[in-house]
Amino acid sequence: MISIINLLRLIFLIVILFPLYFFSKKRFIFYFFYNAGPSFIKLGQMLATRPDLIGNDISNILSRFQDKMKPFNSKKVKKILDSEYGCDFSKKFKKFDYHPVASASIAQVHKAISSDNKEMAIKIIRPNIRKIVKRDIKTLRLLVILTNIVAKPIASFFQDILDLLKETSKSELDLTIEATNCSLLKSNLKNLKGFYVPSVFWDLTTKNILAIEWLNGIAFSNKELIKKSALNKDEIAKNLVISYFHQVYKYGFFHGDMHPGNLFLLENGDIGVVDFGIMGIIDNNTRIAIAKIVIGFINKDYDKIAQLHISSGLVPPNVNAQKLALSCRKIGETVVDSKVKDIPLAQLLQNLISMTQDYKMSTKPELLLLQKTILLVEGIGTTLNPDLNIWDHAKPFMKEWSKSNLGFDAKIVELIAEIANIVKKHYNIKNI
Repeated sequence: MISIINLLRLIFLIVILFPLYFFSKKRFIFYFFYNAGPSFIKLGQMLATRPDLIGNDISNILSRFQDKMKPFNSKKVKKILDSEYGCDFSKKFKKFDYHPVASASIAQVHKAISSDNKEMAIKIIRPNIRKIVKRDIKTLRLLVILTNIVAKPIASFFQDILDLLKETSKSELDLTIEATNCSLLKSNLKNLKGFYVPSVFWDLTTKNILAIEWLNGIAFSNKELIKKSALNKDEIAKNLVISYFHQVYKYGFFHGDMHPGNLFLLENGDIGVVDFGIMGIIDNNTRIAIAKIVIGFINKDYDKIAQLHISSGLVPPNVNAQKLALSCRKIGETVVDSKVKDIPLAQLLQNLISMTQDYKMSTKPELLLLQKTILLVEGIGTTLNPDLNIWDHAKPFMKEWSKSNLGFDAKIVELIAEIANIVKKHYNIKNI
């Protein structure tokens, strides 16, 4: 019954806002997602990473969507903290600012100082948000059933959206998952120069509360202050690019929402990152295939790039390799020797994704998230240095990376690991 009422509410909202569509598609979409409720705001953000579902135009509109909500009051903040910690939360903190520094659809963030004088960012899940998300999932499920009667292609579209909401809500509504993401990224990048991931305070972190190190710096969304900074902008841009290549190619685990509001220029010139709810994971075979393709573009080896697309399953096996190589050449010749401000690396990935779609291949969601991430990285990088050329930084990294991942020794190590796994499974051995 609740889902039917909510469905009618959404239909009513569309009817009320529909005249706005003829004046501005952007405003219509913005006001619908904003008024539909917090889970739809989060859904809008996630849909921005899936142009395969909603198209590039709507994806671009939603990518500029700002997730801002009215904060919940201090009484509710205190009630949640007391309940989670099982005591008066003031015993845990020397100072707590009830006015949030950020208030989004799923949670809001407060600044605090712990009893042992550590500056922290305390993220708190919104009251009743799980019930709201559950309600909206039921509404979308009902929408799938109804549309399936009259229009199965539309029902399939709504089913894809429903699956996306169900998948993302699992991680967004459990802050221990975000804490784990933060912890793993910090561990992966601990020796990387110029890129900083805050520490997690596990003793103050629960399913509903995330406590991480407070970062003192300038948000990259504040372009004026960033511009006025006396720090070396070229070096900062380089560090940002290198961090991307480390996350994606070395570890296959990357921050999937590196927009300017989530990145901070710290006092020492490092880039600090926050908000670890959206992370990308790329398996070893896929990232090696992507890396080989990037190396192929660097070396302008288009026949090899075409073969890699076929062997990795990015295009059907019966594709004409020579014709595919020509398509790759068309993309590559206009990119590798150009500056990012003219033809960005994100455009290269987008062209490759579009090319695979021309061959009727379904695009992997993680590749779309990868493309969105490099787009954000390039956007910030070129703001710092208009002449930034990502390829200049990609070449030495890829050369070093390929030694340990694509060379003969690496293949032997990989083969041994595969044999060990087969033996382990066959003989049911726990440790080998």
